Amino acid sequence: MSIRIREQDNINILDIDGRIDINSSELIEMVGWLVNSGKINIIFNFENVDIVDYNGLSILAIAYKNIVNHKGKLKLLNVPLSVVEMLKVVKLDSVFELYTDEETAIRSFTESEIQALHLRRRFPRLDIHLNVMYKMLSDHKNPKVFEGNVLNISAAGLYVYTKHTLPIGTILDLHFNMPDSSVNLEATGRVSWLADKELQSHAYPGMGISFSHLTAEKERAIADFIDKNVTHRSDPA
Repeated sequence: MSIRIREQDNINILDIDGRIDINSSELIEMVGWLVNSGKINIIFNFENVDIVDYNGLSILAIAYKNIVNHKGKLKLLNVPLSVVEMLKVVKLDSVFELYTDEETAIRSFTESEIQALHLRRRFPRLDIHLNVMYKMLSDHKNPKVFEGNVLNISAAGLYVYTKHTLPIGTILDLHFNMPDSSVNLEATGRVSWLADKELQSHAYPGMGISFSHLTAEKERAIADFIDKNVTHRSDPA
């Protein structure tokens, strides 16, 4: 990963090239140097970012908290759709402000919070409340079954609000019903994110779970339900 810094209208733009993963501590160091120098309004430009994995999300979270602790703001620019989807799964899309146009991102630092929230809605998210039962995949005959509440869902995964969180990487059996559907969905998922109390106080404690090994039928049932509900939503003009 390489980082180039440029400044416009007192906003520092970090053009990131490569991938953001466990080896991207340079990004944290760069942000630390900027905020300690009084440069607290920052944009991460993802135009040339190849991959952001779940370790990379932790890097972004650390950078974000450092900026906010210095009374600054962080905006994300040109975020790939795959990363947008990942942010939804771990319920961080309500934390980060995402933009597709640099001029708009720069201007947003002086806009009201209401305007910023409206811009964030350019990336739709399906919030929902479902009961989910889950248990660890294990060799035990009677593994303990936990219950939680799904707060958001996509074809890539879901976010579960629960005090019974499990370590990142844990493979789970999931059981839940889609509203207005007779389909009882059984899916396998992997814990990919544990809620950060500072960043996600509204959804803490909880965990983001990525689906794995979904059958085509189950994937289609989830995708059709999401498409139907997102399509019928309308934000104020």
